[in-house]
Amino acid sequence: MTEQTAAPVRRASLRRNLSVLVTAALLAVVATVAGTTWSRQHAILTDQEAQIKAIEGRLAGITKKNAEQANADVMAALGVSQNRLSTDGERITVLLSTVFTWDSGQGYEAARESLKSRFGLSENGTFLKSFMPPSRFNEDSQGRRYYYIDTVGLNSALGADPDIEVVDVKAGLYTYAVLADVEVTSDAASQNKASKASVTAHRRALLFVTVDAQGKVSNLSGTPASGETRYSK
Repeated sequence: MTEQTAAPVRRASLRRNLSVLVTAALLAVVATVAGTTWSRQHAILTDQEAQIKAIEGRLAGITKKNAEQANADVMAALGVSQNRLSTDGERITVLLSTVFTWDSGQGYEAARESLKSRFGLSENGTFLKSFMPPSRFNEDSQGRRYYYIDTVGLNSALGADPDIEVVDVKAGLYTYAVLADVEVTSDAASQNKASKASVTAHRRALLFVTVDAQGKVSNLSGTPASGETRYSK
């Protein structure tokens, strides 16, 4: 190959190499720009998601506050005092504990007596006649009583905090609907060393009670709530 023919070949090879280098440089620039753009977009999206979550949190707080305010407004319109709801709720819980907490025939009768002396219930009232009647028993010649409750080894206790809702307010008289959780167990559990949870039945009872401004209880009535008995696991 002569010098005259070799020169064009070298120039063509140089152009090809230069083209490859330029293409590689452009690809590198594009990759760098794309990487930078993606990182920037990812950061923007992350920031937007954080802002959205923050806004959702604020909206949830505002919604809850508005709901609470609306409830407070309704209560105020009905003439309901929050202090009364609190003090009546405590008294009702004590009342329910008295009704549902006993572990013997004597304990059951003592609970009935406490309802009469402490809460002013009447033996001839609907509640003590129908919902919580005297315990059945046999009596021997010595006057000793053998209660049915003791025969079957029945125990009762107030379970979780009761649900208490005011349903009527009239001239200082607050009437409440109360849903109580009652735990019922048997002495056989301790005798057989079975776990309490495995033999505890939870029953729901619905009660209505009226409380006046001085805390006096009246119009107490109760019925078993609908639904099957459920057991702890």
